[in-house]
Amino acid sequence: MFNIGDKIIYPSQGLGIIDIIEEKEFKGENEKHYTIQLCNHTMKLTLPFSRVEPSNMRLISDSKTLDNSLNHIDKFVAETGELSKINFKERKTINEIKIKSGALDDYLEVISTLTQLKLEHNLNSSEKQMLNSTKKIVIEEISQSKNLTSDEATTLLNVSMVFKN
Repeated sequence: MFNIGDKIIYPSQGLGIIDIIEEKEFKGENEKHYTIQLCNHTMKLTLPFSRVEPSNMRLISDSKTLDNSLNHIDKFVAETGELSKINFKERKTINEIKIKSGALDDYLEVISTLTQLKLEHNLNSSEKQMLNSTKKIVIEEISQSKNLTSDEATTLLNVSMVFKN
């Protein structure tokens, strides 16, 4: 599935690089595991092969896929009135599901939705944190995929976020 050196996105944690693939014993059973060094963290993640699919871990997007998603980010813009009708708890649940999916387009949708709401009114602390952490993951992915600095990746995301009316 994945190889040593692969750059991956692990939902809710962000970008990582597969360091080691090894067999380990757990509860009397041997199973292969990935050891993943999470970027911008001191933490390493050990993930059994059997948990890869349910975790939604994926390879980082290639540059062309990123460009396509960023160029069409306006498809995620919803009517502000519609967004305001959804209460915070429902929005939080919807956004958490999208983040757990690990899909780039779902991350961009969360960023777009929360950014749009932020223009209407202040986000609560939970929504602010969700927006910031999701942006951080996307910026890391853009940076790694396109070989850009974090600042350049941030600028690229911000320029893409200028919604077309």
